Amino acid sequence: MDSAIESEHPQGVPVEPPWGSLGRDFTLGVVSLGSKLILRWLNTYNTTNLATLEEIVRHRPDGTGLLTVCNHTSTLDDPVVMSNLMPWHFFASESHHMGNRWSLCAREICYKSKLLGQFFLSGKTLPIERGQGLGQPAMQTAAQLLARGDWVHLFPEGRVSFSGRLQACRWGVGKLICDAVTQSGRDPVIVPFYHSGMARIMPEHGRIPRVGQTVAVTVGEPIDVSDLTCQCHEAGNTQVWKELTERICSKLHALEEAAPPNPDQQSERQLSPGHADAHIEKQDPVLPEH
Repeated sequence: MDSAIESEHPQGVPVEPPWGSLGRDFTLGVVSLGSKLILRWLNTYNTTNLATLEEIVRHRPDGTGLLTVCNHTSTLDDPVVMSNLMPWHFFASESHHMGNRWSLCAREICYKSKLLGQFFLSGKTLPIERGQGLGQPAMQTAAQLLARGDWVHLFPEGRVSFSGRLQACRWGVGKLICDAVTQSGRDPVIVPFYHSGMARIMPEHGRIPRVGQTVAVTVGEPIDVSDLTCQCHEAGNTQVWKELTERICSKLHALEEAAPPNPDQQSERQLSPGHADAHIEKQDPVLPEH
């Protein structure tokens, strides 16, 4: 899937690769290779309906954006799961098709130094600011990228769920869709998927990925939101943001019920000494709660 016209640079935060197009190829290629090593060689990886997503990534109409959404159970979900959704050569040849996903990461984690920020931007990851709300530059840029036909990935929960169950989704995903539709005049393709087992590979407080585990990815069918996006032109219509978010979250819940369960790390740490304050969840600022 080719991106839209290269001269149309989104406003907000930079998107150009700091080390050039070959640097972006190298970054994505190396990260995806390491991720495939973790998931496919050191662990077991199973998928359901993955061909549907790959077909959409490669062959959706020019100028039509792709928004993928999934649950969030470990700090390695992206890049490890995301890097296993497509073949390795798709990542290493980014400069030829510009079709890899854009993601979001907290600035204080991914951009805490100039070199680290360049690495993550080279890997198509935008910096999000805690507490800056839905109108911040990274969210504006993500909407512009989606509007011009790029692939954007979000975790609608906006945080890691240590309970293993899907948590409440935040309205930011609905606003992102509306902003993109308002700018482009067309709906993006929205594809949900649910993954199980990543919390066993990288549990809470983990530092080194574990081996011998099983991860399953279940891809859902595209979500039709055309009956809602027709209302996106109404400025400040937060109700449609809410309804879009609820529809997406309901599809994720349906996938969750059909997929293998994720471990409840909250229960596990209640049985372990020294975790009296571990009930405090790590918040991701990407999609603030309503």
